[in-house]
Amino acid sequence: MSISEKTIQEYRDTISVADFIEKVNNSLLSHHGRVQGEVTSVSKRHPTTIFFTIKDKDEDAILECVIFRHNYVKSGVEIEEGDELVITGTPEIYAPRGKFSLKAQTIEYAGEGALKKAYEELKKKLTKEGLFSLERKRGLPQFPQKIGVITSKSSGVVLQDFSSNLGPYGFKVTLIDSRVEGKDAIHEILASINTLEKEDIDVLVIMRGGGSWESLQPFNTESVVRAIADFKRPVLTGIGHDVDVTLAELAADVGESTPTAVAEALNETWDTLINSIDRAQTGILTAYQHLLFSVSSEVDSLPTKIFGIYHRSISDVRQSLSANSSKIYSTFTQLERKIARARTALQSVAGSMRSSIHEKRRYIKNASKNITRSLKTHICSAQRETTEDMRKVLSEQKDCIQKVKDPISVAEKSIKLANPKRNLQLGYSLSYSRGKLIRSVKAVDMGDETETRLSDGKFTSEIKNVE
Repeated sequence: MSISEKTIQEYRDTISVADFIEKVNNSLLSHHGRVQGEVTSVSKRHPTTIFFTIKDKDEDAILECVIFRHNYVKSGVEIEEGDELVITGTPEIYAPRGKFSLKAQTIEYAGEGALKKAYEELKKKLTKEGLFSLERKRGLPQFPQKIGVITSKSSGVVLQDFSSNLGPYGFKVTLIDSRVEGKDAIHEILASINTLEKEDIDVLVIMRGGGSWESLQPFNTESVVRAIADFKRPVLTGIGHDVDVTLAELAADVGESTPTAVAEALNETWDTLINSIDRAQTGILTAYQHLLFSVSSEVDSLPTKIFGIYHRSISDVRQSLSANSSKIYSTFTQLERKIARARTALQSVAGSMRSSIHEKRRYIKNASKNITRSLKTHICSAQRETTEDMRKVLSEQKDCIQKVKDPISVAEKSIKLANPKRNLQLGYSLSYSRGKLIRSVKAVDMGDETETRLSDGKFTSEIKNVE
């Protein structure tokens, strides 16, 4: 296609303003970078966004900048007019206003002097809050095993030094690869800390190698320092530096200067344990050797001691038997006499007991006969009395029954005589008018219908005459 044809085609392919701005913004993404300039104006009135303008120191050029408030807070920089800043971001056209600006992700002071000034001011502020006080420090776990590590995999020396010096104690390392250099690393470091906050770890390790003052800026940023101080488990840092100590190290529970020192700090309690076990093993072996030697000496001299004790014991027993034999014989003779006297007394007592038993038996036999005769007499008497009482009860019962029957018979006769059916059976009848018994001629009129009841039924009639 020729140039003229291409131009004609472009004129034909018209697009909307919004699409055009979107297309331009997509092309501007490739211009992401870092821009340095002096702040000429700043507006912090908007609740979510900070607007400011920077200018070139040497050329006549200005650039409108905008940063969201949460990124502004993370950066830890208080923008004032006249500040020399380095801004990392992407150019963008804000469609509603058609305004071109640099959309900043991070901001930092330019120049080492400004950085150190901001460092001192933040250090003074956080020290006053007690964020670096010793009372807040937590020691490392006694025997840590689960370790969360934040560092950059691109710095192979850091990981190599750490891993090669970590002892063979079964450590379980959870590694998060994060940028750790320059102000732009803030977001990744905070995201990594937030991720490990939710993991089951014993200690958090943050490491990086040495570098310039500018490259250490993420670890002198308020948001990162506070995140380290507020971490729920002990934090161990190994942030390489030359002279100045980063604020992140001051906020950490334990700060070391190199990854090797970090690994040694984690090994320390395990090393101490192993050394104490070795010392205990040596002590046990030494004590055992002393005890074995002592026992061996005693065993060697034991036969002589045993034979001496045996001979002395035999001699003592013989003397004791000789001295006590006469006493034993005398005691035996006295015992025989006592046994003879006891046998005689026992025979006398046995004779008396036999006589007493015979007498008791005769008494029991006679008592049994007397009791039997007495029982028979009482039983006969009781039977006679019982029979007489039963006769009296029966007689009184008959009289009572007769006294009850007589009134019942009289009442029965009265009821039979008063029964209306009896009169009907004798030829009488009952007449009713309007359901009521007719007792007088006054209760009826000519033409009334009456019902007459007899003993075997009833019939209906009409009144023709009343007299």
